[in-house]
Amino acid sequence: MAIKPALKIIGYVFAFLISSVIILAFLVDANTFKPRIQSIAQEQGIALTMRGDLHWAFWPAIGLAVDEVSVAGVETPDKIIADVKKASFLIAFIPLMQGDFQVKHVLVDGAVIDLEVDEQGVGNWEKLIKKRDQVVAEKKPKNSSSGANDLNLSIEKISLHNSQVTYNNLGSGQKFALTKINLDMDDVNLKGDSFEVDFSAETEISQTKTKSTPITVKTKLHSNVVIGEGINSIALDKGQLDLDVHATDSASLKLEYSLKLDDVKNNLHYTGRLVVPTTNLKKVMAAFGVQHKAANEKALSEFSLGGDFNGDKKRFAFSALSLQLDKTHLKGSLAINNFASQEIALDLQGDEINVDDYLAPKAAEKVPVAAKTATGDEPLIPVELLRKLNVDAKLGFAKFGIFELALDKVLLTLNAKNGVLQEQLSANAYSGNVHQKAQVDSRNAAAQIQFETVVQDVEVAPILQVKKLDKSVHLSGAIQANARGQTVGITKNQIMESLVANATFSGAKMRLAPINIEQQFCKFIALVNRAEEPTQTWNAYTELRELTGKISIAKRIITIETLNAGVEKLLLSSTGNINLASGSYDFSLPLKLVRDAGDTANSITTSAKGCAVTSNYWAERSMSLLRCKGDYAEINPAQDCRPDKDMLNAVVKDFAEYKLREKYGEKVDAKKTELKKKLEEKLGEGGADKAKNALKNLFKKKEEKSQ
Repeated sequence: MAIKPALKIIGYVFAFLISSVIILAFLVDANTFKPRIQSIAQEQGIALTMRGDLHWAFWPAIGLAVDEVSVAGVETPDKIIADVKKASFLIAFIPLMQGDFQVKHVLVDGAVIDLEVDEQGVGNWEKLIKKRDQVVAEKKPKNSSSGANDLNLSIEKISLHNSQVTYNNLGSGQKFALTKINLDMDDVNLKGDSFEVDFSAETEISQTKTKSTPITVKTKLHSNVVIGEGINSIALDKGQLDLDVHATDSASLKLEYSLKLDDVKNNLHYTGRLVVPTTNLKKVMAAFGVQHKAANEKALSEFSLGGDFNGDKKRFAFSALSLQLDKTHLKGSLAINNFASQEIALDLQGDEINVDDYLAPKAAEKVPVAAKTATGDEPLIPVELLRKLNVDAKLGFAKFGIFELALDKVLLTLNAKNGVLQEQLSANAYSGNVHQKAQVDSRNAAAQIQFETVVQDVEVAPILQVKKLDKSVHLSGAIQANARGQTVGITKNQIMESLVANATFSGAKMRLAPINIEQQFCKFIALVNRAEEPTQTWNAYTELRELTGKISIAKRIITIETLNAGVEKLLLSSTGNINLASGSYDFSLPLKLVRDAGDTANSITTSAKGCAVTSNYWAERSMSLLRCKGDYAEINPAQDCRPDKDMLNAVVKDFAEYKLREKYGEKVDAKKTELKKKLEEKLGEGGADKAKNALKNLFKKKEEKSQ
């Protein structure tokens, strides 16, 4: 039935009934109708109990008032669903005689409605609705139309006071109580004239099964309302909503709004504006039981939002959205393009933000790496959430700080659909740029992650400085790097254990301090030759030319597969690993001295200002003379890098043999054979090898004793 004809019929029925009531009211006690009213209600499946009296009202309005009324199901009359302390309905008499349906006052006072869902998910109100629908269907009249004039409806005042609604779900344990409800509406009309609405209530939300802290919200709402003819358009203006929230803490939140709904009956469309004035978001979160301690104590203290919105039955969109979070300002749009598929689109551009301010404070004490690894079973990838996401997001910042690093022109894009998340990041960083992309596939039990990173011309020195790693090691210059890897898992331990990745890198004009590798090489040569170390002044750094390398990671171990660099006329390479589980690293640094046109047959210089080597033994020979071992979290080349003892002993022995061969030639081999023969004659067969092993063990014991 259309609304306008329905209002007409209702008006005429009320006119007839009220006229009859006026005539009969003087002769008939209103309470005589109570049995009939209760009987009609019972036919509808409702157990209606009227404990108080019915009252007539006449001038200047006519109507009926009732006290102490309760509603329950006929099958369970003792389980009251709704109870009303007082209700009245007053209609202006003279306008009614002229066909104008003007309600003077609708009042409900002390209404109590208790809604309950049992453990099978059935609500106590459902039987009432089913019974009523059945009766209505049996008595439904044939469709009819009326050519009468439109009926005007206006209500001088609607009041709902001192009322409450409770909802209790026994299955889920969720409990919702709306108490101290007060609603006042003055001059309600359907003629397009503005009228005011004031509403206040207290809401308590609790969870009986988890015993969580109840959340209490005091609500106060005011708005101007305009309802067009036929209730096909509704407008809310000058709306203000005040919320006082209390759980583990207290906070206040204000919202200002306007809303206009058009074509309500057919194709609903709405537009409006929402403003959240500056508020302390940290207090609001705490009030709802969300405690977050940030590194910056002032973080989340200033938050505001404003924007225009529009939508219909299928979508909702924020346009010209403006956000402020502390000192960060963002502008853009947010939309739910499809309610059914939960398709979300986001595009926000901000000026600057330091994410470190919002992260948890750093622990005062350092936690061993092994201890961190042992507690890494907390879920890191929310696979259930990723499977539901349908998001296309773009987020950009002019300046972006994270993990103490400063990035510029940051652009992050996210696309999540059907359980697969695609992510891309680009940024300028320390005179260079970084490009990164990743894919997280959460369609299986464990997430499958693939990533790729490209670094171009990024300066190393400022990164080490902000990370406070330049106290013991200084490295400068720009690097290029390409990394690609994959892993499987949802916890930190699973991800780290299955992580497999490879990376290549290069750099030009790199400088390493406080170690001079050329000096270490010359020192080693002097040591082997039993000569004094060169007395020249050495630079307290190493210039690395054309640095290139390749590293890989598997089973929590980073392996340096190759590393090559030029140090004057020395070629430096490296092999070794970093053990993430133990927190240690171990590198060997092979060196090779290369001849050039300026060298002679008997003299090779390491550089123009370096040392001279007078033996061809050291030319074009790769030797792992240096070894660096220590804790990778506190790398200190000056302390960690020392001559490799095993290699040193081998080189000293080999060099001595080289010198003998150089001086005596083939006589050395003949002499060695002669000595071996004499030993075997005295000690028996294999005696020479036994003597060799005995001497080796003797020297080994002496070395261990001296350490």
